[in-house]
Amino acid sequence: MVKRFATRLFFFLLGHKNFIKPKSTIMKKIIFSCLTLLICLSAFSQYVAINAFGGYTFRDRINFGNAYAYINGGGIWGASIEGVNVSGTGLELLYQYQSTNIPVYNYPGNVQQNAGNDGATISYLLLNFEQYYLNNPKIQPYGGLGLGAAFYKGNFPGSVSETKFAWDIKAGVKFNISGGLGLKIGAQLLSSTQVTGTGFYVGYPGYVYPYNTYAYILQFSFTGGLVYSFGGK
Repeated sequence: MVKRFATRLFFFLLGHKNFIKPKSTIMKKIIFSCLTLLICLSAFSQYVAINAFGGYTFRDRINFGNAYAYINGGGIWGASIEGVNVSGTGLELLYQYQSTNIPVYNYPGNVQQNAGNDGATISYLLLNFEQYYLNNPKIQPYGGLGLGAAFYKGNFPGSVSETKFAWDIKAGVKFNISGGLGLKIGAQLLSSTQVTGTGFYVGYPGYVYPYNTYAYILQFSFTGGLVYSFGGK
């Protein structure tokens, strides 16, 4: 049952004309790779769980060679599907979205360089490896780590989009209520990097802040949401 569900999901997404845009080559490869791995794991999974969650991400500062920026804190939402085997080991395909503002300031004047044009969206697509602790059937702590991609897009005319390597670590607790329905709460740290020689696009169209070292983006979040499990206990 679990394997059949994952296979049907794969071909539904593959054939849905609005799910993968032709220009999103990198995203398409990532999605296909993640879904293929999920199908492989589903053959050995005891159950599949669908998660819908929301939460809050705290503000992060990004340092450049001649400027600095903030990714403002704010609400996030997302969804995931995971397969978990009898020992509590799982594989999760996760999507997360945040609409935020990224004000950029120069040195030494500390004047915002992109006032009025600092809106942005940040989304993540990650494949997480998880481990649940199954000592108590009702309360199950878990931890996990994952790899994937971060997608950045400015919300102003002429803005560009960027796709970057991303990783995450997380931990939390799953509460099984009844009939496959549960509650999941947790904390996570997401990160992406831009390598030397690239640029960070901000402000009006075509404006770039170059920098000479690696720029790390770290986002710490708390999340909570509903989970529905099926396919066996």
